[in-house]
Amino acid sequence: MAKKTTKKDTKGKNTTKVEVSKKVDKKENVKKVEVKETNKTVVKKEKKNKKKGNFKSKVKALGSKIKTLFAKIIDNTPFAISLCIILLLVGALLFTVVSKRVPKTSEGKEIVATLNGKKITADELYESLKESYGTDSLINIIDTYIAEKEVKVTDDDKEYVQEVVDYYKEYAEYYGVDLATFLSSYMGLSGITTEDQFFDFVLEDYKKSLAVQNFVADEATEDELKEYYEENYSDKLTAKHILIEVDADAEDTEKAEEEAYNAAVKLIKKLDKVDADDLDDEFEELAKNNSDDTGTFENGGLIEDFTKKDVVEEFWNAAEKLKDGEYTAEPVKSTYGYHIILKVSSTPVEKYKDIKDEVKKAYAESLLSSDSTLSTTKWAELRDQYKLSIKDDFIKETYNTDIESAKKTDEEK
Repeated sequence: MAKKTTKKDTKGKNTTKVEVSKKVDKKENVKKVEVKETNKTVVKKEKKNKKKGNFKSKVKALGSKIKTLFAKIIDNTPFAISLCIILLLVGALLFTVVSKRVPKTSEGKEIVATLNGKKITADELYESLKESYGTDSLINIIDTYIAEKEVKVTDDDKEYVQEVVDYYKEYAEYYGVDLATFLSSYMGLSGITTEDQFFDFVLEDYKKSLAVQNFVADEATEDELKEYYEENYSDKLTAKHILIEVDADAEDTEKAEEEAYNAAVKLIKKLDKVDADDLDDEFEELAKNNSDDTGTFENGGLIEDFTKKDVVEEFWNAAEKLKDGEYTAEPVKSTYGYHIILKVSSTPVEKYKDIKDEVKKAYAESLLSSDSTLSTTKWAELRDQYKLSIKDDFIKETYNTDIESAKKTDEEK
């Protein structure tokens, strides 16, 4: 699969790779690449669905960063386990310790339940729970503490977390239930009954994500950051384009290819007859009436502020070479058809020294998303800096086994 045309959502099809897009589609969206994929899409689209208000289209446009965050939460701190641990293990034990009304055995042990004279103590409950949830619960508490120390939450962070909450509120609305019911029934997340509680839950995991991200970023060398900058940052271009796709279902693929090419050539010949002063308006009309890019044709094919990492190589190479106000003299072939590109403007790339912090963040995000065990090993290093010492032998052994396994996987890579 090739790269996408653009990461911008232009009043319709979402062509985002893994970045968040906040606009809502009016049509059936282009399929996005999933978070774990390494390839990118161009302007691949599903069957045209011009019914406005399509919820499935709307939620696609809410962005992959939200999915990325929740994928990390699900992978590293499962909803059900995380919440059950906190509520059942920590909460229950704290209650038994602080409450003077809880009975005790003759040895002074807290009693949490009795049946037929059998006394079940808090110690027995702890021993039972720790084998299943103890290590995860302890690490969750430790990492939450570290994240509180390491991360200073900004207004932008809170705004992003609210986007996540709103994203799932949209889902709840789609299924016709309230947020608490949706989280419990569809996400396996019981115990959260209000939007504020859900916000705090998401914020806690987001802070942990930022903590390890910052840790990885601070370890990056100057050479690594500059290399990443050179490979991933470029001028920002604004262009308009018309896509003529090749009929993928055609029995005669060569004929379908030829027909798409000829249709694009025909449009270019129409542009050749247009006065320079009218070119922009004429291009927009041609895009609205002919383009197969359902995400941009309503807006005259406009794609704003895209970089080389946001688009397919063929599209970028052709657009970059054009002068402002110039269009491609020949159709540009990509995986999804033929493009006619009109370059509108370009903005020079920011200098490395001016956006170094942004580069560091992006570099760390890239490493963590491409290496499933890196987060585990880096969290272990971060905990060591806080002088973590686990006293319970069972939990200590389980924890060390998990970390050694992750390190071994990294070494094998």
